[in-house]
Amino acid sequence: MPRIQCSYCGLPFNVRRIETGRAYYCCSGCALVSRLPPAGGGGEFPVTPALVAALGVGFAFFNQVLFWTLAAELAREHRAVPALLFARISVGLGVLVWAALAAGIWRAPARHWTDAVVALATLAGLGLAIRPQLSAGSAVAASAALGLWLARGWGKQKFNRKKVLPV
Repeated sequence: MPRIQCSYCGLPFNVRRIETGRAYYCCSGCALVSRLPPAGGGGEFPVTPALVAALGVGFAFFNQVLFWTLAAELAREHRAVPALLFARISVGLGVLVWAALAAGIWRAPARHWTDAVVALATLAGLGLAIRPQLSAGSAVAASAALGLWLARGWGKQKFNRKKVLPV
């Protein structure tokens, strides 16, 4: 198997077959982050569908955490009815966030079996949130885990301290 560099982060990895003119990514995280446009000269970003989708998922995740926090505080005050309502909203947003992130993995030009394992594990965490006791914290953890899994491409390039040498 030939060894090439990731088109986004520059880390070397193996591929089965090389096609000329095609970008290769080491993981789905790099493939997804490469679709987001870089900042312009003044720091402004051009509006693209991928950027709008990423901002929408981030907004939904923020609200998921917000409703989970509100549900926890209301439960602490022994106000069960509004706490359950906010927990249900949080879990519903968690399902939406998970589905959007899983669709991002599915549409990524680079997929690996570990993507499927992480998606299924976080889906199990989401399933725990829907069980009769309704644990919205489990849905937040599942969304955060899958989001961090996809953000690893950005992190690899951002925090790679040693210079990548050509392969």
